[in-house]
Amino acid sequence: MNQVIQALLERRSIRKYTDKPISAADRDAILQAGLHAPSSKNTQAWHLTVVEKPDVIQDITREVKAAILRAGVTKYEGLAKSENYAVNFRAAPLFVIVSADPDGTPCPGEDCACLLENMFLAAHSLGIGSCWINQLGCVTDEPEFRKFVTSLGVPAAYKVQGSACFGYADGTAPKAPPRREGTINYV
Repeated sequence: MNQVIQALLERRSIRKYTDKPISAADRDAILQAGLHAPSSKNTQAWHLTVVEKPDVIQDITREVKAAILRAGVTKYEGLAKSENYAVNFRAAPLFVIVSADPDGTPCPGEDCACLLENMFLAAHSLGIGSCWINQLGCVTDEPEFRKFVTSLGVPAAYKVQGSACFGYADGTAPKAPPRREGTINYV
């Protein structure tokens, strides 16, 4: 089978990681794969904030939880109230916040989704697990959280579109669930 298609079919979200660090070469390869994603009108109006310090990743978890509760994001209140919730699950060594200039591209969310998927596939090809974390995007405009992510280097006018954790899987990847029926229509 074609290697790209095989990677697409095999990649899964990983939610438990070992403490093995990701090499700078692999990290940079993952980031470059993201930056080579398609973007609306080739605007490339995104920004990556790369976090490798465990204490800063813990700070992100704390700030996200508080912002969810302050903003009343009901779909994530259960996560925010859980003592076990962490943006990087089981101590993934790499966390990336993806933001975009909402005035710099017609499709910031779509552009950043393509960037993240490229990163996920690149990571998978290197034997590195990944997982999309979307809670940050839900609180990107909450005032205290906005100050916090700006202090991390997210440009002030940019909106967080998504984030992801990366690391080596602790255990085997889950099997793919069956695909839903009736999702393709041929004309």
